[in-house]
Amino acid sequence: MPYIKLHQIKQLDFQINRILMYGDCACNFEEVKNAASNITDLDTWNKMWYALGEQAESENRILHAAYYYRLAEFFLRDSAEKQEMYRRSIKNFHKVIGTDKAMDIEYVPYQGAAMKTFIFKSHSAKGNLIVFGGYDSFIEEFYLAVKEWANCGYNVYLFEGPGQGETLKKGLTFEPEWEKPVGAVIDYFKLRDIGVIGISWGGYLALRAAAFDKRITRVVAYDILYDGFDCMTNPIAKRTKSILDFLFKIRVKPVINLIIHSLMKKELIINWAVSHGQYITGTDNPYDFYCHLMRHSLKGIMENIQCDVLLLAGERDHYVPASHYDILMQGLTKAKTLSGRVFMAAEGGAEHCQVGNHRLASDYIMDWLNSFQVQ
Repeated sequence: MPYIKLHQIKQLDFQINRILMYGDCACNFEEVKNAASNITDLDTWNKMWYALGEQAESENRILHAAYYYRLAEFFLRDSAEKQEMYRRSIKNFHKVIGTDKAMDIEYVPYQGAAMKTFIFKSHSAKGNLIVFGGYDSFIEEFYLAVKEWANCGYNVYLFEGPGQGETLKKGLTFEPEWEKPVGAVIDYFKLRDIGVIGISWGGYLALRAAAFDKRITRVVAYDILYDGFDCMTNPIAKRTKSILDFLFKIRVKPVINLIIHSLMKKELIINWAVSHGQYITGTDNPYDFYCHLMRHSLKGIMENIQCDVLLLAGERDHYVPASHYDILMQGLTKAKTLSGRVFMAAEGGAEHCQVGNHRLASDYIMDWLNSFQVQ
């Protein structure tokens, strides 16, 4: 379904469209439209989606319930209520996933815990794809889209790394050195001919993994991300951002925390970015959280990326600064091949990760990967 504006607050509108793009499989449009019209703040957001989740579950609309509970969970801070919404969402997802005989679930050992991995095997076996999300995802929500890539002839390994989904619940917080969890997946399944697709913040994570693990032959940043700190300070007004940049250089922690807390009260996107960021990184204040993000950067390591690279971006991405695309296109000088595509509003792919027309990006990725089959 194309991107449809249903709410005046962009951050809320975008999350609604994340489930709309899967069409009738994920939700009932009229229900969603009605819910959106009744949402005035985060409290009504949580109540509306929770109520729809219960209704869908009572009517045995399992995937609808899973996605509605996911929306109810999204903006909640770490709490018993957040964990309950996650549990309900996952329970319903797995009522469907558990019946899919074309998919297996395994747990890859990692740092004293284990990373949940969905495995989609293909008869064609054009190669192996390792896929993961980013800052706010868990793999069940990608199920409908990713299984299509297996239908295109690839073995797909979709996993949750540190800071994501069930792996976070096991105590492994978000980390920048993504070559480590990707390497664990490669080793566990003894993979060769490896393509990596990173979704959202996973665009950075995928490129980072390719910089340090030369077993990766192709990498897709879906979408691009060059620097995490720059990305998460991008919503802040330029003057305030400049002041914060200076304060971080001289490490004035109390003042920085005061400023960020003030911004969180005024801007929903900043409130969510920081509170969720602290949740996944295991930090308890904005200063420590942003210091963690400074480690999520490709600065100084782009020349290490020497495989085939595809960079994707959206013209109207409200998360990732447009400058990141140009930085990567100019900085990946050692890539074996380098391709890039900025999707435009006219084709319905202008939003972050082409929400509103994800098939546009999905088809482009598959065409790019298939191009190596005939070389």
